[in-house]
Parts: sequence; C-alpha cells; structure tokens
Amino acid sequence: MTVDTSRSLAIAAGLVMGLSALTAPAYAATSESGPAADRSRSCQAIDSYAPNKNEEHTVAIVDGRAYAGEWVPHLKTVVWQDLSDNKGYPSKACDITISEQGNKAWIKAITTDGQVYETTCNTTGTDFTCNDRWTKLGSPAKPTSTTSRRTLGD
Repeated sequence: MTVDTSRSLAIAAGLVMGLSALTAPAYAATSESGPAADRSRSCQAIDSYAPNKNEEHTVAIVDGRAYAGEWVPHLKTVVWQDLSDNKGYPSKACDITISEQGNKAWIKAITTDGQVYETTCNTTGTDFTCNDRWTKLGSPAKPTSTTSRRTLGD
C-alpha cells in the first residue's frame, strides 16, 4: 500500500469516526450520582483540511482541550500544538472545526452551552502557528444584531 493510499484510508477512517460521533451523546453516561459533573471532559471531536497534496491541518478536542496539528510527511504523523493555553480559551469546548484561505486558518469551537469561539492561525505551507487569542463570537441560538459578518482575508 502506498503512503498516499495509507494516508487516504487514515483520513477516511477519521471521517467515519467523526460522522458516527454525530449520533453519539455529547456527554458521558450518567453515573450513580447523576450526570457527569463536567460534560466537556467527555467531548471528543476532530476536523481536517488539506488544501493540497503536500499540506494537511487537523484540529481536535480531547477531554475539553483543543489541539491543532500539521501533517509531517517525513514523520508520517501529525505534530500537535495545544490551543487550550491560548488566552480566552473556552473551558467547556466540545466541538471544533477548521477552515483556511491563503496563509490564514480559522479554528472555531462550540461549548456545551452553545457559545462559539474562534482563534486564527498562520500557515505558510511549511509552518502552522496558532498563538492568537480565542474570541467569543456568540451563540447561534441567541444571535446578536451587532454581530458583523467578516469576509475572508480579515
């Protein structure tokens, strides 16, 4: 099996697992004393974006912590950086997504109470750096009239 085939299968497997997570509960089963005290600790999520055959960026939430990673072909693995230490990180993050345009990536996370936060990363093809502050964008359940729509390149 070629490296590209192996990588494609690994990506497909991740997508299948991610889609199956959509049907799973977003929090742990109830314990003897009631629902889990911190539901964000049981949230697991992953998303990836591959703008070309030489680059792939992945974000994940594991036990309430967010990570961004870059596929490193010669290592045949993803090198991760912790985004939970960036200022403004939402403590109850439960799902995550990534989008990219040019040399900029936007990572959004949603909390267990429906708040959306965003941070940005710089990507040059050989470097993927995510040190920016998390900014609260609000809640899709409670849209604000003062929220302005940003355009790509902002």
